Amino acid sequence: MVTRSFESRAGGEPILYRSYGALVSADGAADRRTIFGIVCPFNQVVEIRDSYGGYLERFAAGAFRKTINEAGARVKLLRGHDARSLPVGRAVELREQPNGLYGAFRVAETAAGDELLTLVRDGVADAFSVGFRPIREREQRTDSGMIVVRTEVQLMEVSVVALGAYPSALIAGIRSADSGLWTHGRRAAYLRGLEPEELLAL
Repeated sequence: MVTRSFESRAGGEPILYRSYGALVSADGAADRRTIFGIVCPFNQVVEIRDSYGGYLERFAAGAFRKTINEAGARVKLLRGHDARSLPVGRAVELREQPNGLYGAFRVAETAAGDELLTLVRDGVADAFSVGFRPIREREQRTDSGMIVVRTEVQLMEVSVVALGAYPSALIAGIRSADSGLWTHGRRAAYLRGLEPEELLAL
């Protein structure tokens, strides 16, 4: 499997992008404007092709810890890595879980935000993609070849996109205070090993 990968060199250091299948959901308040899911899975080896060439890559647990501690709510949500347009939301929760970086994002009450939520609800846009600057890494030699292990990255932004490489990072349905999980609830429960009613209690 090959990740969708490209980069930007604005500001000197390259920003790398990795897209993952993500179950997107709207959570919490009755207005249902918070989407959440695994933004970047840990310890999944994928093939990357970018300006550094072709190589194998995986993210180690702890890679996003510094960003969470230092940036937190300042991490913005974009649509398709479009930095020329204003963000469509911001992070309200970022935390590392055993299976990857979990993120929840409040979507702005704007025309662009409303359109994004419609695309999510209709299943048109169901993937997260991360934009990051590599900080620290190590090489792991395996029978399959050398793996670049990302041990620390600076998370620049998170985007909602239409296509992802990792089925384990799906955006997780829509949940509200009054109506519970939206139609992706059972899919989210399956992927996370929980029943829908258990997801409501998260």
